[in-house]
Amino acid sequence: MDLFTQFGIPEPTPFSGALKVLVAESHNEIRLILSHHLTKLGFVVHRTERSGKVALAELLNDPAHITVAGDDLPGVAGLELLRELRENPKAQRGAFVLLTKALQKNEAMLAIEAGVDDFMVRPIALTDLMPKIRTAYANFVNPKSPERVYEFAKSKLRTDDLNGAKAVYEALSLSNPKAARPHVGLARVALVNNQVDAALKQVNFAVERNAMYVHAHALKAEILVKMNKVTEATEAFSTAIKISPLNIMRYEQCCEFLLKNKLINETISILEIGLTAGLQDPFIAERIGYCYFENKDYPKAQKYLRQALRTDPENMGFANSLAICCRDAGLLDESVEIYNTILKRENDNHPVLFNKALVLILQNKKDEAGKILKRCLKIAPEFEKAKAKLGEIGIS
Repeated sequence: MDLFTQFGIPEPTPFSGALKVLVAESHNEIRLILSHHLTKLGFVVHRTERSGKVALAELLNDPAHITVAGDDLPGVAGLELLRELRENPKAQRGAFVLLTKALQKNEAMLAIEAGVDDFMVRPIALTDLMPKIRTAYANFVNPKSPERVYEFAKSKLRTDDLNGAKAVYEALSLSNPKAARPHVGLARVALVNNQVDAALKQVNFAVERNAMYVHAHALKAEILVKMNKVTEATEAFSTAIKISPLNIMRYEQCCEFLLKNKLINETISILEIGLTAGLQDPFIAERIGYCYFENKDYPKAQKYLRQALRTDPENMGFANSLAICCRDAGLLDESVEIYNTILKRENDNHPVLFNKALVLILQNKKDEAGKILKRCLKIAPEFEKAKAKLGEIGIS
């Protein structure tokens, strides 16, 4: 008996124009052309996104039957997007078409191992779009492929049917004893059951079977965090990032853990992996800047915070961090200039107004600072810090 029959896995939705398609492509013109052509072919174009990270968030919220994604998406590129869809229990993956340059044989094999159902090679021929989508969908729903079985196991996890999920993962392990992936699934089941020792044992099985399985290391780090094994968790995070250095989500998870444990220098070392790999994301620069600020290395902190702001000039949080850094570095005039820039866009931002008032006090401009603090209280009457600071400078 096959696994589909054994577990009563439902038949897939038949291929038709009713299938939802998500297009994730960094090049605006290509993205719009693909979306337009898919609509002409009768498909429901779910969304179009230029960021892999945003596409993943969208697919977690509202799954698509087919994803067409570029190999050069910022933050979470095509293959990384697919790996996240395959592994994240909250995600329902569908068929996956990768938009890519011409691949060498070994590159194509790696992509197929990652779960790619078909490829479209740039420059893209629109006449290939329907055949490629049809083939990708057929490959994904093929009963000889275990992908839908893994998706079924994930659906059991999402509905808290832990016994059901465990049974499916155990069957997958028996059907392919050398596979690492079922043990990661079993580790997730154990972790939800708060069986952390059993979870660690299963994830170690996965690592033994495939030392390059990035999600095994990432899950191992998560388990070790729960066990409060800080050093070992840091090592597991580091291994996962070195295997997959262009996935911004891995850095976000790791940095949250390291900074929570005040491991500033360790955070810098992890983030530098991303810089060396050429990961262009403002998160990397902003977090390095924050770390150097915590170390009171203000010149380096300013360098990276400016870099983050250049990459994302609309991010007023980055601007505020830079202004605080300039203030603590003694660059008071520059700090005020940055706050003024923020306030031109957000003139009722009372935390920024308060921070500007603090700089003005350092410049001995107490009367001007007092006016701003009163403005803060007009905007937010219960803002206790502003009340206290007015009292400190003797203004009622």
